[in-house]
Amino acid sequence: MTNAAAIGYMILAAKKLDWSIHDIHTLESMMVDMMDERTEEEAEEIYRNT
Repeated sequence: MTNAAAIGYMILAAKKLDWSIHDIHTLESMMVDMMDERTEEEAEEIYRNT
C-alpha cells in the first residue's frame, strides 16, 4: 500500500466520524511525519499490539 492510499483510508474514516477538516489535516500531517520516521514493520507491530 502506498502512503497516499493509507492517508486516503484515514481521511475516509475520519469523515465518517464527522471529524473537522482541521483535525483531518492535523492527523494527515502527523501521519506523513510518522511515515518518514518509522518503518512499515514498526507501524504494523504497533497496530498488532494496540
